[in-house]
Amino acid sequence: MSSRLIVLFFLICCATAEIRDEEFDLFPRLPLGVIDTDNVVCKKQSRVYIENLRNLSLWAHEIRDSTAKSLTGLLSGSIAQFGSYYECLHVAAPFDTQYCITSLVADIPSQGPSMDRKSLDYDPNESVLLKLYDKKDPSQQARNIVLMGWCMPASCREDDLQNHVNKYLKNADFFLKRHNVTYTAHLNENSCQRRGEYTHYDHVDFSFGLVIIILIVLVSSSSLYDHYRNKEEDKLKEGAQASKLFLSFSIQRNFKKLPRADGSNKALSILYGIRVFCICMIIMDHRFGTHLSSAVLNFDMVEEQYRSSVGTLFFHGDLFVDSFFVLSGLLVTYSLLVQYDKKITNPAIIIFLRYMRLTPLYAFVIFYYATLFKYTGSGPMWKTIINPEVQDCRENWWTNLLYISNYVNEEHMCMVHSWYLPCDFHYFVVAVLLCLAINKNKKLGLTSLGVVIFLSLLSNFLVVLLHELPAVLFFYPEFLRAPKMQRDFSLVYSKSHTRAGPYFIGMIAGYLFYRMKDSGKCLKNVYSRIILVSSVVIMAATIVTGTIFYDPYHEYNGAESALYSALHRSVWALGSIGIIYVASYGHAKFIYRFLSWKPWIPLSKLVYGAYLIHMQYQIRAVARRGGVDVVGYFDMICYALSDIAVAFSTALVLYLAIEAPFRNIIALLLVPQKEPKPVQNNNNLPAQENKETKEDVPSEVSCEATCDSHL
Repeated sequence: MSSRLIVLFFLICCATAEIRDEEFDLFPRLPLGVIDTDNVVCKKQSRVYIENLRNLSLWAHEIRDSTAKSLTGLLSGSIAQFGSYYECLHVAAPFDTQYCITSLVADIPSQGPSMDRKSLDYDPNESVLLKLYDKKDPSQQARNIVLMGWCMPASCREDDLQNHVNKYLKNADFFLKRHNVTYTAHLNENSCQRRGEYTHYDHVDFSFGLVIIILIVLVSSSSLYDHYRNKEEDKLKEGAQASKLFLSFSIQRNFKKLPRADGSNKALSILYGIRVFCICMIIMDHRFGTHLSSAVLNFDMVEEQYRSSVGTLFFHGDLFVDSFFVLSGLLVTYSLLVQYDKKITNPAIIIFLRYMRLTPLYAFVIFYYATLFKYTGSGPMWKTIINPEVQDCRENWWTNLLYISNYVNEEHMCMVHSWYLPCDFHYFVVAVLLCLAINKNKKLGLTSLGVVIFLSLLSNFLVVLLHELPAVLFFYPEFLRAPKMQRDFSLVYSKSHTRAGPYFIGMIAGYLFYRMKDSGKCLKNVYSRIILVSSVVIMAATIVTGTIFYDPYHEYNGAESALYSALHRSVWALGSIGIIYVASYGHAKFIYRFLSWKPWIPLSKLVYGAYLIHMQYQIRAVARRGGVDVVGYFDMICYALSDIAVAFSTALVLYLAIEAPFRNIIALLLVPQKEPKPVQNNNNLPAQENKETKEDVPSEVSCEATCDSHL
């Protein structure tokens, strides 16, 4: 009897010992090499690799070591296992190696009609297939699609790899095959990367390098010349146009302009602080979006935040873009009406000046995206993320420079965040004509402005209703990974005719500020408090109510979605105007003092450059990431603060080297200044001191100020 027990115990131990951990992997491991292929070189090198694995060769095991084995954290939403990108590309193998991102898709049979596809809660005793099943819920990370890093001989083409893996997946026996689960592999032209792939520059890359060299020479020589002639007190005549043009690139001169404020209306000085605050919030929102588009270990937490009020502060933070539209509409209207009081300027000239002021820096950043951007790093997802961006900029740069990129080839727009500029430019053109109408006939002009606002709201309502679109733009995984391809983005979010409401409501505020100029009027304390509290409540409600539509159990209603989509941005705009108005003409002086703080002035002049360049750093960080990361609010805020610091630092360089110099040149060539009249010295001050004081405080809103009212 005892001998039988010993034998039974021995059999159980042997059976247990034969169970391997990989037998229970939810996704199969990738094959070692490509044996079944018509590519002779790939087949031969794969066999050499496998033989050397058996012989314990170091280089062969480095290839195997850098290949992803199995997924960790899949059930929590971590769908990527990159392996070791850098180890793969630095293996001292007898052949060149390549690192490939392989997408594996599991086709899981339906888990029954009683399954709640929108629930995030699971019974721990239920089948794991319930969580792996593709629920077709955009608010959840699809766990039936995974990304796995694969180190292979560089001679194997993407189609060789894909065909072999699919044959392997079809014929091999896996754990979930017994439950009718099948797998499919996908690789495309951007899936594989080789060492030294980005070392060959073309003529476009060299052209951008030449532009940089020219700018460095101009800025350096102009700055040295400016310093030398000041040192020697060998000043040229004030009317020497050539010297003024050359000195436009002087760092000293341009740096001195940063802290200068427009002193024409102190009520508008709060806009400096608002600009900086809004761009910081936008950079923070973009950091959240780009970070979530890649490998996240705890995406189940993100899924919960999509449905929470706290998460809405970030996922509905795109409303701060509408605050920029409000500021732009306000400044343009105020500046134009003041300018028209002095002299009616040809609208075509104003629009042309606006174009010339926006475009030089914009063109430089686009040129950078189309050339050297792809050489600034490397990583597992580098080619997958960066190559399409570079290609879009190379092919569609002209739509950006013509400010039609949100209507022409919008699915391949260069720099996805640049959709704002064509919208703002289109609104500026309309604003110039409306302000001219207001100046000629106030009743007709204001009526026309009201009609434009109504048409904008109506167009948004009809587009959402007819296309059955959601009330808000959902920042779900699918959108974050390919925003340009989403219908919501192309039909509503980026179109000028659907986003115009806040801008033209801002024009109403600009008209009110114009009427209040030099009036000396001030709101009563009680009215100030009512408007301030109402504005804050309205803006908070606009953000929080987005939670209603993020709730996957909320039943879709076309009319409700269309109405909310058409109105919520304009309501936010009204709240923004209320705060601005109270801070400027009411008793909320603590807000006025904070937002008009002098350090905001130089930072506000760097907002345009920070807006253009900040996403380059964020996209680059995602493409370089070599492993999964944990998401948390504190960590995201820390990342965003570093983005803000780097973006503003880069913007300072761009301002001194490109933005300010070209604006100086345009002003000299297209907006000639009249010779200043002699200043009568009534204060017993030296004449030179009086002159400098006069230059530092502009006495009127010029056409130049009108054209600078973007961002």
